[in-house]
Amino acid sequence: MENIIKTRKVTQNNQEFLLGVFKISQVLNFTKYTERLIVGFKETTSNDETFEGQSQIMPEYNPQIQRKTNNAKVERIADFLIYDRASMFPTNIVVAIPQEVIDLKELDTEGNESITLNKIVKEELQKDNGDVYLTIIDGQHRIKGIERALERTFDSIEDPKELENIEIHKKTLERLLNLELVVTFFIDPILEYQAMIFSTINKTQTKVPENLVFSLFGLTNDDTPQKTSLEVVLALNGLEKSPFFNRIKLVGGNYKRGENIPLSQATMVKSILFNICRNQRESEIERTKERKELTLNPYNLIFRNYYSSNNDKMIVRIMYTFFSAVKEIFLNTEGVSYWNLESTTETNVLQTNVGYQALMKLLADILKNIPEELRDKKDTYITYLEKAKDINWEDNDTEKRYPFTSKSINVLYQDLKEKIQL
Repeated sequence: MENIIKTRKVTQNNQEFLLGVFKISQVLNFTKYTERLIVGFKETTSNDETFEGQSQIMPEYNPQIQRKTNNAKVERIADFLIYDRASMFPTNIVVAIPQEVIDLKELDTEGNESITLNKIVKEELQKDNGDVYLTIIDGQHRIKGIERALERTFDSIEDPKELENIEIHKKTLERLLNLELVVTFFIDPILEYQAMIFSTINKTQTKVPENLVFSLFGLTNDDTPQKTSLEVVLALNGLEKSPFFNRIKLVGGNYKRGENIPLSQATMVKSILFNICRNQRESEIERTKERKELTLNPYNLIFRNYYSSNNDKMIVRIMYTFFSAVKEIFLNTEGVSYWNLESTTETNVLQTNVGYQALMKLLADILKNIPEELRDKKDTYITYLEKAKDINWEDNDTEKRYPFTSKSINVLYQDLKEKIQL
């Protein structure tokens, strides 16, 4: 039945909670996202036709506390669910069940517990601004993302412009509604206890390093912009004559303590990826698509057309020749390239992620001004870069022009662009 929650009792350090597995369609029968925070309940006489004249338990809310979600994060979760057929949520949603809406609890000898909820729980959820009795302690963004994914899918099914894709949208809807979630329930936890649960869960979570994330894309057989970007970086790092040879700190690399490996794998992968896809959100959507579906290039991304035409080698050649020109042009007073790690006693900005990112922005401008047949020729870039030979790459003290901070990326880029007159 829709108002029965079947769970398993779990005990950890004398703390009890209930654990269950439910399809999304079932979860939305007992909870949904709400900004309001329940602080208690009061008994009133209902004016609702369904309960007219009857005593009814109504939640009381804290008017000062509203639990907002990050809309951008919600949309990313919705994208993930809609476009990625391998989407999953392996971690638990944590929900509080108030004692006031429990009509019956039954526990068998094996520790399985069934909770029958009062019918008001679902009836209120079906109203536009109804009360949400089972509140989410942890997982609000996931639940809101699920709701948004369903809303967008329903809209697509109803959209006359999407008529030819209606079967695809219907299958997406069915897939979403049948996704299973792991849900942890706490019975009647006080607010302080809910806050403790939320804090404990979130303070112990460790963000996965971007370097590792991008490396994991290399393990999949899927053909994606992420995997191509990683492969370009690995090629540039591995080619002996490449300006990037052994210059990129790779995940799993065997490096000596104190060894100077100036460029981050994640920085380089992102710089290529975001010249194929416009941003992180679109890269997540487009990794589920075939290359030929990315032929449109409304933002004039410099590597997108090469990816869509299956010409990844050209991305490598452009990076190889442009940075070879960088290495050849920017020399110190002794004629040693600032690109070389031994060119200065201290690291200069050209050798850092800051210098690299500024040069990638400059490369995008240069490529928009040269014909296709000259894009993998070193001399093409030398002609441009010679105009900026007097850039002071050693001007990187914290009080000088190019400290090693993200703000310096745009400062250095603008200086280079002005000298080259792009």
